Amino acid sequence: MEGADLDRFTEILAAVVTTVANEPVILAQLEPHFSPKPASLTPRGSNGKELQQRVDRLVERLGGVPRLIIMGKDDPKPRYDEYPSAAMHEVLNMFHRTRRSITRAQMSLIGSHLIQEQPEIFPFPTEGGVRAEFLEAVESNFWELAENAYIRLASYWDRVGQLLDFAFFGIRQFERDGFTVVVDRMRNNLALVDPALSALPAWASLRAFQMSEKEDGLKWLLRRRNLLVHSLYLRPIVEAKGRELFEAEFNHLDVALREKLKPGTPRQELERMHWQLQKAAELFTSVLKLCEHAASVRRFG
Repeated sequence: MEGADLDRFTEILAAVVTTVANEPVILAQLEPHFSPKPASLTPRGSNGKELQQRVDRLVERLGGVPRLIIMGKDDPKPRYDEYPSAAMHEVLNMFHRTRRSITRAQMSLIGSHLIQEQPEIFPFPTEGGVRAEFLEAVESNFWELAENAYIRLASYWDRVGQLLDFAFFGIRQFERDGFTVVVDRMRNNLALVDPALSALPAWASLRAFQMSEKEDGLKWLLRRRNLLVHSLYLRPIVEAKGRELFEAEFNHLDVALREKLKPGTPRQELERMHWQLQKAAELFTSVLKLCEHAASVRRFG
């Protein structure tokens, strides 16, 4: 590669570096102006120190490595379980990754809207349908980011299930069960015989979320995730024009998509993602309370 080709390739690489480097900066600058604003695990204006201390104490109570280790010069090295810390890290990390996915989708929607409504911002040739193809590609980017956000939202709850599975049953396999299976196991094996657990508002809140089919409930989220992973991509399907030549028998996916889980407008989908993220943030303290209850009734370490 040499000459003009090399110069062009260098320009492309420069654009790539600029895009990658600018995205986190732009997201941080844009987030205060978002509407709706993405939920956080800590209250606005809080530095999160109190929550982090609570998480650290819980990890230690579950047999994990304490924040402070005091030992004599000739004392043998203490042994601690690293799984509680790893499981908690998975929950927190997935929440922040999910939140970032939603903010990226929101930024994409803002940019797409501006490009469509104010074409002078980003002039593009109109001959031969080039601009129409460009606008379609821009809108498709939002739907791809939305798909990723929904999948991560569901993955977050599976990480929560892994943490609860260890706290209540000592199961330490990341790939074993999802949130629904773990909560059902807790109900069938523990809540029915442990009045203290069944009386916890945290238990009632998580159980209600698990059973909810509303757009901010888990059943709706898992069906949407499963549709994306196993069946179809997310975005409205354009009706075919003209008379159909035959009646389709294999239409159960069509019914599920149109009637139960049909995609809305980009703005509606963004609102749904924010509702789900808000639920995840609100219920995180319930997750901590349940794990603290487990630490009080089980022996760790």
